[in-house]
Amino acid sequence: MIYPKLQIALILLAFILNSCGKSVVIEQSNIKHLNKRVAAEWEPAIGTIVVWPLDLPHKLIIELANDAKLYTMVPNQEEIAVAKEWYTKWGIDSNNVEFIVSTQGLDSWWARDWGAFAVFDSVGILSMADGQYQYSTPITTMGCNDSLQFLFTEKDSITGEEKIIMMTDDDDTPIDIAKYMGLERINLPFSYTGGNVFMDGKGTALSTCIIKNENNYIGCNVEKLLTDAESYLGIENYNFISNFENRGIQHIDCLLKMLDNNRLFVMQPPVDHELYQVYEDIVNNELSALRNANGEAYEIIRLNTERYAGERLAAYSNSLILNKNVYVPLFGIAQDSIALAQWQTVMPGYTIKGFVYNVHEEPMLHKRVRERRADGFGWKDGDALHCRTRAIWDPEMLYISMTKKAIKTENNYLLEANIIDYSNSGFLRDKLQLMWREKGTEAWNSKQIEEVDKSNFYKVNLLDLKANKTIEYYITATTTTGKIQNNPMTAPEGFYSFTTN
Repeated sequence: MIYPKLQIALILLAFILNSCGKSVVIEQSNIKHLNKRVAAEWEPAIGTIVVWPLDLPHKLIIELANDAKLYTMVPNQEEIAVAKEWYTKWGIDSNNVEFIVSTQGLDSWWARDWGAFAVFDSVGILSMADGQYQYSTPITTMGCNDSLQFLFTEKDSITGEEKIIMMTDDDDTPIDIAKYMGLERINLPFSYTGGNVFMDGKGTALSTCIIKNENNYIGCNVEKLLTDAESYLGIENYNFISNFENRGIQHIDCLLKMLDNNRLFVMQPPVDHELYQVYEDIVNNELSALRNANGEAYEIIRLNTERYAGERLAAYSNSLILNKNVYVPLFGIAQDSIALAQWQTVMPGYTIKGFVYNVHEEPMLHKRVRERRADGFGWKDGDALHCRTRAIWDPEMLYISMTKKAIKTENNYLLEANIIDYSNSGFLRDKLQLMWREKGTEAWNSKQIEEVDKSNFYKVNLLDLKANKTIEYYITATTTTGKIQNNPMTAPEGFYSFTTN
């Protein structure tokens, strides 16, 4: 599948951005221009990558195929025939499935970790940025400089010493995906395990500190990591926090979820769990001190978890946000229903879908899965639904990002947004609007948004607002081809708000 763009349009757009974008000045503005931008998880996607033979519950596969395109990685043509047979049994529409052939290694199921990041350059071209993944997933203890161990090792046939099994096949899988999608692949010179990276689409990234250790292991010190992350990905603000597991892969998606530019959904263990204070210290001493791309403190919301299978913590944060859906791993415990309710509260307008994964009840899994998961638990505390899926983002998405903070001048309030039509089709100006209302009212008012010097930056002023009122709002945009996008994506069910003073 190839997404062609008109060369003339790109040249013109490049000229506009290069000549105008750098000269834009908005008084007190929170908006900044990025030459490169990595798509955030909550941005528009055209489908999801999964790996066949499966290490996922089949009910999740059915839902992913119903909601968007299901890109299925297979090792050969024979497995395509097997997958098609099972997909037909499960009632999956074949028009919603595409198969990509790629040699699979021991880490093949962890599409999150070996998968590539979607990077838009300054003229709107999407590429796939692929980190180094030659070594099986490293594990360590809580110290940032503690020694690494590796999940997959074997004895050398000559020396008898333990050696790391290299993940060459999985490291190369993004090459096959990029070729299939018709996208350029950028070979990143650093390790960038996807389950330990959250990015907000605005130049800010968040990881636990094991990522520094992983890169030191391959000869990339933290200074080079930061320099390369900015050069290749446009990451200008990199936040590192402490590891949180006594011993594990320390992937941040098992500790928290970045919901949007402004909010972190952080797990909270029961007070009598040995990791309770570890999590609280990270929240109180580290996350609370972080600032987002707009220089504002994150809103930290707690996601209560509970024990399962002994002292393991149910990894409810290890969920996938895809368009207007959230897919949540469930662990067969009473806390499951509470977690789903908490997800619904923080994601108004999204459809929250929960999935139990009992290996013994699944009709079709890879034989190695059944061997490894003899206890029947498909989801693990350090490896769940988010780890084994990854989006394919829309190369022609309509991107909208707003600053949460309204800038006050007298009784007027300025709201700013970054809006990019990556299809280059152009906007319907009368459909580029801020929708707003006072809390407690039902009807939405509309006001057209003004473009600032043709630089993808927009602003709108709400005039003569009364004091001590909560204003609810969202942005909507429509292209000339009829593509409609709201921000938040689920508006009007989901919206932003601020209070006048």
